[in-house]
Amino acid sequence: MNILRSLVIFFAVVPVAFSSSLDATDQENISKHFDAYVNEGKIPHISILAHKDGKEIYRHAHGHADIESKTKINKDSIFRIYSMSKPVTGVAIMQLVEQGKLRLADKVSLYIPGFKNTKVLNLEYQDYMVKPKREMTIRDLLTHTSGLTYSWAGEGPVQQMYRKYNIRPYFFGALDSEMSKFPGDTCAFAATAASVPLLHNPGEKWSYGINMDILGCVVEVVSGLNFAQYLQENIFDPLKLNSMGFAVKAKDNNSFTTLYTSGLFSRDGEIIGAAGVNPADLMFSKELRQIDPYLKSPYQSNTSKLYDGGSGLVSNIDDYAQFALMLMNKGELNGVRILSESSVELMSKNHLSDSVLSDGAAFGLDGIGFGLTMAVVEDAGRAGTYSTNGEFSWGGAASTTFWVDPVNQLTAVMMTQYMPSDKYPLREDLKTLIYSGLSN
Repeated sequence: MNILRSLVIFFAVVPVAFSSSLDATDQENISKHFDAYVNEGKIPHISILAHKDGKEIYRHAHGHADIESKTKINKDSIFRIYSMSKPVTGVAIMQLVEQGKLRLADKVSLYIPGFKNTKVLNLEYQDYMVKPKREMTIRDLLTHTSGLTYSWAGEGPVQQMYRKYNIRPYFFGALDSEMSKFPGDTCAFAATAASVPLLHNPGEKWSYGINMDILGCVVEVVSGLNFAQYLQENIFDPLKLNSMGFAVKAKDNNSFTTLYTSGLFSRDGEIIGAAGVNPADLMFSKELRQIDPYLKSPYQSNTSKLYDGGSGLVSNIDDYAQFALMLMNKGELNGVRILSESSVELMSKNHLSDSVLSDGAAFGLDGIGFGLTMAVVEDAGRAGTYSTNGEFSWGGAASTTFWVDPVNQLTAVMMTQYMPSDKYPLREDLKTLIYSGLSN
Protein backbone atom coordinates (compact mmCIF):
# COMPACT_ATOMS: atom_id res chain seq x y z
CA MET A 1 0.00 0.00 0.00
CA ASN A 2 2.74 2.46 0.94
CA ILE A 3 4.70 1.65 -2.21
CA LEU A 4 1.68 2.34 -4.40
CA ARG A 5 0.76 5.45 -2.50
CA SER A 6 4.26 6.83 -3.00
CA LEU A 7 3.74 6.59 -6.74
CA VAL A 8 1.03 9.23 -6.61
CA ILE A 9 1.51 11.30 -3.44
CA PHE A 10 2.07 14.56 -5.23
CA PHE A 11 1.15 17.88 -3.76
CA ALA A 12 -1.44 20.35 -4.95
CA VAL A 13 -2.07 24.00 -4.52
CA VAL A 14 -4.31 26.61 -6.04
CA PRO A 15 -2.92 27.46 -9.52
CA VAL A 16 -0.47 30.34 -9.44
CA ALA A 17 1.55 32.24 -12.00
CA PHE A 18 4.61 30.17 -12.89
CA SER A 19 7.97 31.39 -14.08
CA SER A 20 9.26 29.95 -17.34
CA SER A 21 12.46 28.82 -15.63
CA LEU A 22 14.14 28.04 -12.33
CA ASP A 23 16.68 30.62 -11.19
CA ALA A 24 20.18 29.68 -10.08
CA THR A 25 19.28 29.74 -6.38
CA ASP A 26 16.31 27.41 -6.81
CA GLN A 27 18.35 25.02 -8.94
CA GLU A 28 21.07 24.97 -6.31
CA ASN A 29 18.52 24.29 -3.56
CA ILE A 30 17.09 21.34 -5.46
CA SER A 31 20.52 19.93 -6.20
CA LYS A 32 21.72 20.27 -2.60
CA HIS A 33 18.58 18.63 -1.26
CA PHE A 34 18.94 15.50 -3.40
CA ASP A 35 22.72 15.40 -3.18
CA ALA A 36 22.28 15.01 0.58
CA TYR A 37 20.39 11.74 0.05
CA VAL A 38 23.34 10.46 -1.98
CA ASN A 39 26.10 11.85 0.24
CA GLU A 40 24.48 10.33 3.33
CA GLY A 41 24.48 6.91 1.66
CA LYS A 42 20.70 6.58 1.47
CA ILE A 43 20.55 6.18 -2.32
CA PRO A 44 23.34 5.49 -4.84
CA HIS A 45 22.67 8.42 -7.15
CA ILE A 46 20.08 10.87 -8.43
CA SER A 47 19.29 12.09 -11.94
CA ILE A 48 16.61 14.73 -12.64
CA LEU A 49 15.42 16.37 -15.86
CA ALA A 50 12.59 18.93 -16.08
CA HIS A 51 11.06 20.80 -19.02
CA LYS A 52 8.81 23.88 -19.06
CA ASP A 53 7.04 24.88 -22.28
CA GLY A 54 9.09 22.23 -24.05
CA LYS A 55 12.43 23.71 -22.97
CA GLU A 56 14.86 22.19 -20.50
CA ILE A 57 14.82 24.14 -17.24
CA TYR A 58 16.69 21.84 -14.89
CA ARG A 59 19.13 18.96 -15.22
CA HIS A 60 21.12 17.41 -12.43
CA ALA A 61 23.03 14.17 -11.89
CA HIS A 62 25.02 13.18 -8.81
CA GLY A 63 26.41 9.96 -7.39
CA HIS A 64 27.57 6.63 -8.74
CA ALA A 65 25.89 4.38 -11.30
CA ASP A 66 27.92 1.64 -9.63
CA ILE A 67 29.40 2.40 -6.22
CA GLU A 68 31.89 -0.46 -6.19
CA SER A 69 33.62 0.59 -9.43
CA LYS A 70 33.12 4.32 -8.68
CA THR A 71 31.38 4.78 -12.04
CA LYS A 72 29.75 8.20 -12.09
CA ILE A 73 26.14 8.73 -13.08
CA ASN A 74 25.66 10.85 -16.23
CA LYS A 75 23.10 11.72 -18.91
CA ASP A 76 23.76 8.45 -20.75
CA SER A 77 23.17 6.19 -17.74
CA ILE A 78 20.57 3.47 -18.30
CA PHE A 79 17.97 2.72 -15.61
CA ARG A 80 15.46 -0.03 -14.90
CA ILE A 81 12.23 1.97 -15.13
CA TYR A 82 9.99 -0.89 -13.93
CA SER A 83 6.37 0.34 -13.76
CA MET A 84 7.14 3.43 -15.81
CA SER A 85 6.93 0.86 -18.62
CA LYS A 86 3.16 0.81 -18.13
CA PRO A 87 2.34 4.14 -19.87
CA VAL A 88 4.45 2.99 -22.85
CA THR A 89 2.27 -0.11 -23.12
CA GLY A 90 -0.78 2.13 -22.79
CA VAL A 91 0.35 4.16 -25.80
CA ALA A 92 0.78 0.97 -27.84
CA ILE A 93 -2.75 -0.16 -26.98
CA MET A 94 -4.23 3.24 -27.79
CA GLN A 95 -2.50 3.22 -31.18
CA LEU A 96 -4.33 0.00 -32.02
CA VAL A 97 -7.60 1.35 -30.64
CA GLU A 98 -7.53 4.47 -32.80
CA GLN A 99 -6.68 2.32 -35.84
CA GLY A 100 -9.91 0.38 -35.27
CA LYS A 101 -8.06 -2.88 -34.56
CA LEU A 102 -9.05 -3.02 -30.90
CA ARG A 103 -11.73 -1.63 -28.60
CA LEU A 104 -11.54 -0.77 -24.92
CA ALA A 105 -14.76 -2.70 -24.28
CA ASP A 106 -13.48 -5.86 -25.98
CA LYS A 107 -13.32 -8.94 -23.81
CA VAL A 108 -9.74 -10.05 -23.26
CA SER A 109 -10.74 -13.60 -24.22
CA LEU A 110 -11.28 -12.39 -27.78
CA TYR A 111 -7.47 -12.21 -28.05
CA ILE A 112 -6.37 -14.63 -25.31
CA PRO A 113 -8.94 -17.47 -25.22
CA GLY A 114 -7.80 -18.78 -21.84
CA PHE A 115 -9.44 -15.83 -20.10
CA LYS A 116 -12.82 -17.12 -21.19
CA ASN A 117 -12.62 -19.69 -18.41
CA THR A 118 -10.81 -17.68 -15.71
CA LYS A 119 -12.49 -18.01 -12.31
CA VAL A 120 -12.62 -15.56 -9.41
CA LEU A 121 -11.76 -16.26 -5.79
CA ASN A 122 -14.90 -16.44 -3.71
CA LEU A 123 -14.84 -13.25 -1.70
CA GLU A 124 -16.76 -14.68 1.29
CA TYR A 125 -14.94 -17.93 1.89
CA GLN A 126 -11.57 -17.39 0.14
CA ASP A 127 -11.27 -21.13 -0.36
CA TYR A 128 -12.98 -21.90 -3.64
CA MET A 129 -13.45 -20.39 -7.06
CA VAL A 130 -16.57 -19.33 -8.91
CA LYS A 131 -17.39 -17.89 -12.30
CA PRO A 132 -16.92 -14.09 -12.37
CA LYS A 133 -19.94 -11.84 -12.83
CA ARG A 134 -18.53 -10.80 -16.19
CA GLU A 135 -15.37 -11.28 -18.23
CA MET A 136 -12.53 -8.80 -17.98
CA THR A 137 -12.11 -6.22 -20.74
CA ILE A 138 -9.20 -4.36 -22.27
CA ARG A 139 -10.16 -1.31 -20.21
CA ASP A 140 -10.12 -3.41 -17.02
CA LEU A 141 -6.49 -4.25 -17.79
CA LEU A 142 -5.56 -0.63 -18.55
CA THR A 143 -7.09 0.56 -15.26
CA HIS A 144 -5.96 -2.30 -12.95
CA THR A 145 -9.55 -3.31 -12.25
CA SER A 146 -9.34 -6.78 -13.85
CA GLY A 147 -8.71 -8.73 -10.64
CA LEU A 148 -5.15 -9.66 -11.61
CA THR A 149 -2.43 -9.00 -9.04
CA TYR A 150 1.32 -9.33 -8.44
CA SER A 151 3.01 -12.23 -6.66
CA TRP A 152 4.52 -9.78 -4.15
CA ALA A 153 1.27 -7.90 -3.46
CA GLY A 154 0.10 -10.05 -0.54
CA GLU A 155 0.17 -13.43 1.14
CA GLY A 156 -3.26 -14.69 0.05
CA PRO A 157 -4.04 -17.82 -1.95
CA VAL A 158 -3.92 -16.03 -5.31
CA GLN A 159 -0.46 -14.57 -4.69
CA GLN A 160 0.71 -17.98 -3.50
CA MET A 161 -0.46 -19.52 -6.78
CA TYR A 162 1.41 -16.82 -8.71
CA ARG A 163 4.57 -17.83 -6.87
CA LYS A 164 3.93 -21.55 -7.35
CA TYR A 165 3.59 -21.18 -11.13
CA ASN A 166 6.28 -18.48 -11.38
CA ILE A 167 3.84 -15.90 -12.73
CA ARG A 168 6.49 -13.22 -12.33
CA PRO A 169 7.09 -10.87 -15.24
CA TYR A 170 10.15 -9.18 -13.73
CA PHE A 171 13.76 -10.17 -13.09
CA PHE A 172 14.18 -10.62 -9.36
CA GLY A 173 15.83 -12.91 -6.85
CA ALA A 174 18.04 -13.04 -3.82
CA LEU A 175 21.60 -11.82 -4.26
CA ASP A 176 22.91 -15.38 -3.97
CA SER A 177 20.40 -16.89 -6.42
CA GLU A 178 19.88 -16.62 -10.15
CA MET A 179 17.64 -13.71 -11.09
CA SER A 180 14.85 -15.17 -13.17
CA LYS A 181 11.35 -14.55 -14.35
CA PHE A 182 8.68 -16.60 -16.13
CA PRO A 183 10.59 -18.71 -18.67
CA GLY A 184 8.10 -18.57 -21.56
CA ASP A 185 7.24 -15.85 -24.02
CA THR A 186 4.73 -13.01 -23.63
CA CYS A 187 1.62 -14.95 -24.65
CA ALA A 188 2.65 -18.09 -22.75
CA PHE A 189 2.82 -15.89 -19.66
CA ALA A 190 -0.67 -14.54 -20.36
CA ALA A 191 -2.08 -18.04 -20.84
CA THR A 192 -0.62 -19.20 -17.53
CA ALA A 193 -2.01 -16.13 -15.75
CA ALA A 194 -5.44 -16.95 -17.18
CA SER A 195 -5.38 -20.32 -15.39
CA VAL A 196 -5.16 -18.72 -11.93
CA PRO A 197 -8.22 -17.19 -10.23
CA LEU A 198 -8.80 -13.46 -9.97
CA LEU A 199 -8.69 -11.56 -6.69
CA HIS A 200 -12.13 -10.06 -7.34
CA ASN A 201 -14.73 -9.60 -10.05
CA PRO A 202 -13.58 -7.39 -12.93
CA GLY A 203 -14.46 -3.74 -12.46
CA GLU A 204 -15.27 -3.96 -8.75
CA LYS A 205 -11.92 -2.97 -7.23
CA TRP A 206 -8.53 -1.50 -8.06
CA SER A 207 -5.75 -4.08 -7.68
CA TYR A 208 -2.24 -3.37 -8.89
CA GLY A 209 -0.98 -6.26 -10.98
CA ILE A 210 0.27 -7.87 -14.17
CA ASN A 211 -2.34 -6.20 -16.36
CA MET A 212 0.07 -4.48 -18.77
CA ASP A 213 2.02 -7.70 -19.20
CA ILE A 214 -1.18 -9.32 -20.46
CA LEU A 215 -1.71 -6.38 -22.80
CA GLY A 216 1.69 -7.10 -24.35
CA CYS A 217 0.21 -10.38 -25.61
CA VAL A 218 -2.86 -8.55 -26.90
CA VAL A 219 -0.58 -6.28 -28.94
CA GLU A 220 1.19 -9.34 -30.35
CA VAL A 221 -2.06 -11.03 -31.37
CA VAL A 222 -3.51 -7.90 -32.98
CA SER A 223 -0.35 -6.64 -34.69
CA GLY A 224 1.33 -9.89 -35.69
CA LEU A 225 4.62 -8.61 -34.21
CA ASN A 226 6.27 -9.60 -30.97
CA PHE A 227 5.76 -6.89 -28.37
CA ALA A 228 9.39 -5.71 -28.37
CA GLN A 229 9.34 -5.34 -32.14
CA TYR A 230 6.03 -3.48 -32.06
CA LEU A 231 7.29 -0.93 -29.55
CA GLN A 232 10.53 -0.48 -31.49
CA GLU A 233 8.81 0.16 -34.82
CA ASN A 234 5.86 2.20 -33.60
CA ILE A 235 7.16 4.19 -30.62
CA PHE A 236 10.92 4.00 -30.06
CA ASP A 237 12.13 4.46 -33.63
CA PRO A 238 9.69 7.28 -34.56
CA LEU A 239 10.56 9.21 -31.37
CA LYS A 240 14.28 8.30 -31.61
CA LEU A 241 14.31 6.73 -28.15
CA ASN A 242 17.57 4.93 -28.80
CA SER A 243 18.17 3.61 -25.28
CA MET A 244 14.71 2.24 -24.52
CA GLY A 245 14.00 -1.48 -24.73
CA PHE A 246 13.56 -4.74 -22.82
CA ALA A 247 17.32 -5.26 -22.62
CA VAL A 248 20.37 -3.02 -22.50
CA LYS A 249 21.69 -2.39 -25.99
CA ALA A 250 25.29 -3.40 -26.69
CA LYS A 251 26.35 0.23 -27.13
CA ASP A 252 25.01 1.01 -23.64
CA ASN A 253 26.53 -1.92 -21.71
CA ASN A 254 28.91 0.26 -19.72
CA SER A 255 26.19 2.87 -19.09
CA PHE A 256 23.89 0.50 -17.20
CA THR A 257 23.33 1.10 -13.50
CA THR A 258 23.46 -1.21 -10.48
CA LEU A 259 20.31 -1.72 -8.41
CA TYR A 260 20.63 -1.24 -4.63
CA THR A 261 18.70 -1.70 -1.40
CA SER A 262 19.35 -1.38 2.35
CA GLY A 263 17.81 -2.68 5.55
CA LEU A 264 15.69 -5.83 5.56
CA PHE A 265 14.16 -5.85 2.08
CA SER A 266 12.34 -8.85 0.60
CA ARG A 267 10.49 -9.70 -2.58
CA ASP A 268 8.08 -12.63 -2.96
CA GLY A 269 8.86 -13.48 0.65
CA GLU A 270 12.57 -13.87 -0.11
CA ILE A 271 15.03 -11.70 1.82
CA ILE A 272 17.42 -9.86 -0.45
CA GLY A 273 20.88 -10.49 0.95
CA ALA A 274 24.01 -12.58 0.59
CA ALA A 275 23.99 -16.33 1.19
CA GLY A 276 23.98 -17.23 4.89
CA VAL A 277 23.27 -13.71 6.06
CA ASN A 278 21.55 -13.30 9.41
CA PRO A 279 18.28 -11.41 8.75
CA ALA A 280 18.69 -9.62 12.08
CA ASP A 281 21.89 -8.05 10.74
CA LEU A 282 19.94 -6.51 7.87
CA MET A 283 16.98 -5.24 9.87
CA PHE A 284 18.32 -1.75 10.51
CA SER A 285 21.33 -1.81 8.21
CA LYS A 286 21.86 1.53 6.48
CA GLU A 287 24.61 0.38 4.14
CA LEU A 288 23.64 0.12 0.48
CA ARG A 289 24.05 -3.35 -1.00
CA GLN A 290 23.66 -4.62 -4.56
CA ILE A 291 20.56 -6.41 -5.76
CA ASP A 292 21.50 -6.53 -9.44
CA PRO A 293 25.10 -5.59 -10.41
CA TYR A 294 25.16 -3.85 -13.77
CA LEU A 295 27.73 -6.07 -15.51
CA LYS A 296 26.11 -9.33 -14.35
CA SER A 297 22.52 -8.23 -14.83
CA PRO A 298 20.14 -10.34 -16.92
CA TYR A 299 19.11 -7.07 -18.60
CA GLN A 300 22.49 -7.24 -20.35
CA SER A 301 21.92 -10.70 -21.86
CA ASN A 302 18.78 -10.11 -23.96
CA THR A 303 17.76 -13.76 -23.58
CA SER A 304 14.20 -13.46 -22.23
CA LYS A 305 11.31 -13.71 -24.69
CA LEU A 306 8.84 -12.42 -22.11
CA TYR A 307 8.46 -8.77 -23.05
CA ASP A 308 6.80 -7.52 -19.90
CA GLY A 309 4.90 -4.34 -20.64
CA GLY A 310 4.30 -3.64 -16.97
CA SER A 311 7.85 -3.62 -15.64
CA GLY A 312 10.43 -4.67 -18.19
CA LEU A 313 11.83 -1.59 -19.95
CA VAL A 314 15.11 0.21 -19.45
CA SER A 315 15.84 3.78 -20.54
CA ASN A 316 18.11 6.75 -20.06
CA ILE A 317 16.58 9.90 -18.60
CA ASP A 318 16.53 11.89 -21.85
CA ASP A 319 14.58 9.25 -23.74
CA TYR A 320 11.92 9.00 -21.06
CA ALA A 321 11.72 12.78 -20.91
CA GLN A 322 11.03 12.77 -24.66
CA PHE A 323 8.24 10.25 -24.12
CA ALA A 324 6.75 12.51 -21.43
CA LEU A 325 7.00 15.54 -23.72
CA MET A 326 5.15 13.62 -26.43
CA LEU A 327 2.29 13.04 -23.99
CA MET A 328 2.30 16.69 -22.90
CA ASN A 329 2.15 17.71 -26.57
CA LYS A 330 -0.94 15.52 -26.96
CA GLY A 331 0.66 12.74 -28.95
CA GLU A 332 3.18 14.61 -31.09
CA LEU A 333 6.87 15.44 -30.74
CA ASN A 334 9.23 17.14 -33.19
CA GLY A 335 6.72 16.83 -36.01
CA VAL A 336 6.13 13.10 -35.42
CA ARG A 337 2.64 12.09 -34.29
CA ILE A 338 2.46 8.93 -32.18
CA LEU A 339 -1.13 9.26 -30.93
CA SER A 340 -4.14 11.43 -31.67
CA GLU A 341 -4.98 14.20 -29.22
CA SER A 342 -8.20 12.43 -28.29
CA SER A 343 -6.29 9.26 -27.35
CA VAL A 344 -3.96 11.14 -25.00
CA GLU A 345 -6.94 12.94 -23.47
CA LEU A 346 -8.69 9.62 -22.91
CA MET A 347 -5.58 8.12 -21.30
CA SER A 348 -5.25 11.07 -18.91
CA LYS A 349 -8.87 11.10 -17.67
CA ASN A 350 -10.10 9.21 -14.63
CA HIS A 351 -11.80 5.92 -15.54
CA LEU A 352 -12.60 4.63 -12.06
CA SER A 353 -16.10 4.76 -10.63
CA ASP A 354 -16.94 6.60 -7.43
CA SER A 355 -17.44 3.27 -5.66
CA VAL A 356 -13.96 2.08 -6.58
CA LEU A 357 -12.49 5.43 -5.51
CA SER A 358 -14.57 5.68 -2.35
CA ASP A 359 -11.68 4.66 -0.08
CA GLY A 360 -8.99 6.40 -2.09
CA ALA A 361 -8.46 3.28 -4.22
CA ALA A 362 -4.88 2.06 -3.73
CA PHE A 363 -3.57 5.56 -3.20
CA GLY A 364 -5.23 6.42 0.08
CA LEU A 365 -5.94 9.90 -1.27
CA ASP A 366 -9.19 11.60 -2.20
CA GLY A 367 -9.01 13.59 -5.40
CA ILE A 368 -6.71 11.15 -7.22
CA GLY A 369 -8.17 8.99 -9.96
CA PHE A 370 -6.69 6.57 -12.44
CA GLY A 371 -6.70 6.88 -16.21
CA LEU A 372 -5.39 4.35 -18.70
CA THR A 373 -2.12 3.18 -17.06
CA MET A 374 -1.51 6.44 -15.11
CA ALA A 375 -2.65 8.24 -11.97
CA VAL A 376 -4.68 11.40 -12.67
CA VAL A 377 -5.24 14.40 -10.39
CA GLU A 378 -8.96 15.17 -10.34
CA ASP A 379 -9.12 17.53 -7.39
CA ALA A 380 -5.76 18.84 -6.22
CA GLY A 381 -7.26 20.48 -3.14
CA ARG A 382 -8.93 17.31 -1.89
CA ALA A 383 -5.74 15.38 -2.56
CA GLY A 384 -3.76 17.95 -0.59
CA THR A 385 -0.88 17.86 -3.04
CA TYR A 386 1.24 20.29 -5.04
CA SER A 387 -0.39 19.55 -8.38
CA THR A 388 -2.78 20.90 -10.97
CA ASN A 389 -6.06 19.27 -11.93
CA GLY A 390 -5.44 17.15 -15.01
CA GLU A 391 -1.87 16.27 -14.13
CA PHE A 392 -0.94 12.62 -14.75
CA SER A 393 1.99 10.55 -13.55
CA TRP A 394 3.44 7.21 -12.54
CA GLY A 395 6.57 5.76 -10.97
CA GLY A 396 8.69 2.65 -10.81
CA ALA A 397 9.78 0.20 -8.12
CA ALA A 398 13.37 1.49 -8.06
CA SER A 399 12.17 4.95 -6.89
CA THR A 400 11.85 6.48 -10.37
CA THR A 401 9.00 8.81 -11.34
CA PHE A 402 7.64 11.13 -14.00
CA TRP A 403 4.77 13.58 -14.24
CA VAL A 404 3.08 15.68 -16.90
CA ASP A 405 1.30 18.94 -16.01
CA PRO A 406 -0.57 20.05 -19.15
CA VAL A 407 -1.89 23.25 -17.52
CA ASN A 408 1.58 24.59 -16.73
CA GLN A 409 3.25 22.78 -19.64
CA LEU A 410 5.65 21.12 -17.23
CA THR A 411 7.21 17.66 -17.30
CA ALA A 412 9.75 16.14 -14.95
CA VAL A 413 11.56 12.80 -14.77
CA MET A 414 13.58 11.49 -11.84
CA MET A 415 15.77 8.41 -11.94
CA THR A 416 17.63 6.45 -9.30
CA GLN A 417 18.01 2.71 -8.58
CA TYR A 418 16.93 2.02 -5.03
CA MET A 419 14.36 -0.37 -3.59
CA PRO A 420 11.91 -0.11 -1.91
CA SER A 421 10.40 2.96 -3.52
CA ASP A 422 8.60 4.19 -0.40
CA LYS A 423 11.63 4.37 1.93
CA TYR A 424 12.30 8.05 1.22
CA PRO A 425 9.94 10.83 0.03
CA LEU A 426 11.97 11.51 -3.11
CA ARG A 427 8.99 12.06 -5.38
CA GLU A 428 7.22 14.36 -2.97
CA ASP A 429 10.41 16.35 -2.37
CA LEU A 430 10.98 16.87 -6.09
CA LYS A 431 7.43 18.06 -6.68
CA THR A 432 7.57 20.53 -3.83
CA LEU A 433 10.93 22.01 -4.74
CA ILE A 434 10.19 22.41 -8.45
CA TYR A 435 6.74 23.94 -7.98
CA SER A 436 7.87 26.27 -5.21
CA GLY A 437 10.83 27.35 -7.32
CA LEU A 438 8.71 28.09 -10.38
CA SER A 439 6.24 30.09 -8.31
CA ASN A 440 8.83 32.20 -6.45
